[in-house]
Amino acid sequence: MATNEAVRLKGIKDGIMVIVSEADFSTVLRETLQKIGEVIDFFSSGSGRILFTGHNIGGVNRIMLEQELKKLVPEHVKIEYEGEDNAFFSRFMPTDDKSRFHHGTLRSGQCLKSLGNLVVVGDVNPGAELIAAGNIVVMGILRGIVHAGCNGDRDAIVAAACMAPTQIRIADIITRPPDEEVGTEWRPEIAYVHEGNIYIDGYLSKKIK
Repeated sequence: MATNEAVRLKGIKDGIMVIVSEADFSTVLRETLQKIGEVIDFFSSGSGRILFTGHNIGGVNRIMLEQELKKLVPEHVKIEYEGEDNAFFSRFMPTDDKSRFHHGTLRSGQCLKSLGNLVVVGDVNPGAELIAAGNIVVMGILRGIVHAGCNGDRDAIVAAACMAPTQIRIADIITRPPDEEVGTEWRPEIAYVHEGNIYIDGYLSKKIK
């Protein structure tokens, strides 16, 4: 790979591999969008995934990258990362016009509502509230109050990088998780309804369908 190249593309059987070098995220994002845009016709044949490898893209940067790519590529294209289970946050991301993104920390007294799914790229502090008809995804520490599936959808979930909410409500079911010290390391977890109760599990749980 040339030293001035942040990303390089390689064709694979069912899509395109994006080989990422260690560079500023802004450069990686710009070059990825530019180069994928140049080969966008590749996906018209039904090829279905973009596989990232090389230097890891994580956290908020990953969400920003996926948001921009989803604007560019056909809806059927999956975005994956080599060596990872790709079924966590991306599987719950909004795909409809009713859903809402928010970038930044929510502070006490603030309330966000969505007619679809709701994604917060940032922390949700105690005293802040999230309400959504669909799923709620927090790319940060969730310490506030959340109500997913507020119109009665028990299939809705709450996903967070660090799960420490004051209260979780899904449809008509309410729970308050036990008090635990929250560290700085991300430990993605999902809250969901099973047999009339709310459970919180790591994203590899087989209970999550």
